[in-house]
Amino acid sequence: MTTRGREAGGVPPPTYLLLADQLERHVAGAAPGDRLPSEHDLMDRHEVSRLTARAALQELERRHLVRRVRGSGTFVARRIDYRISADMAPSWSQTVRDAGGEPLRRILGIGRVAPPPPVAAVLGSTQPVVAVSRVGTVDGLVADTGTSWVPTTLVDDLNTFLDDGGSLYESLVAAGVTPRRRWTTAELVAVPAELAMHLELEGRPPVWRIASCNEDATTGRVVEYGEGWMRPDVYRVVLELGTR
Repeated sequence: MTTRGREAGGVPPPTYLLLADQLERHVAGAAPGDRLPSEHDLMDRHEVSRLTARAALQELERRHLVRRVRGSGTFVARRIDYRISADMAPSWSQTVRDAGGEPLRRILGIGRVAPPPPVAAVLGSTQPVVAVSRVGTVDGLVADTGTSWVPTTLVDDLNTFLDDGGSLYESLVAAGVTPRRRWTTAELVAVPAELAMHLELEGRPPVWRIASCNEDATTGRVVEYGEGWMRPDVYRVVLELGTR
C-alpha cells in the first residue's frame, strides 16, 4: 500500500486513512453510481483486516464521496450544487433540475392543522394551515425530507396539485402567488432520529437543515414556511449573497 508521509509529530497515519486516500483517487476517476470493491475484496487486494477495510469505506462516506446502501454495497456518490440565492425562485424542483438532477417528491402526509407555535410566529398567524410532509429523491435516490406549512387561505387543498409528486412552488403560482425568499438559514446538524429512517441513514449523522420563509413578491405576505433535512452526500449547499 502506498503511503502519504507522516502526520504531525512524526506519527504515521492509520492504515485505514492510507487506504481511504487510495480509494479516493479511484473514486475521482469513476462515474457516479459505480460500485466500489466490497470489504472482502479490499481485504484480499490490499491485505488488510475487515476492520480496516470497513473503516476506509466509512471514511469515504464521511467525505461524502460514496453512498453505502445496506445489502447492496458502496457506490460513488453524485453530489449536486443546491444554490440558495435571492435572485432564484424558491423552487426545490427547479433548483435540482438546474443542477442537472432529476427531482421527484413523494408525500408522507398532508392535512389541515393548527400551526405549531414556532411556525405560527413565522407565518404571523395562528389560523389553520395546510402542512405537507414529503421525501425528495434526486435521480431516483432518497435525498431529503421536510415539511412545509401554507396558509389555508391561499390553497385550501394541496392534494389537487401534489398527488402526482408535483411542485409546491408551482402549486402556489397556480393559486396566483409569486413566491420569493424572505429569508433562509442553513446549518449542519445531527439528523433527528425520527427523520433518519426517511433519509435512509443509520444513526444520527450530520445533515443540512434548511429553514426558509417565502413571501408573495407582490404583497409581501408570508406564503410558506418550510424546514428541510438534506443529505450532504447528495447536496453541496451553496449560499449566494450579493454579487462578485
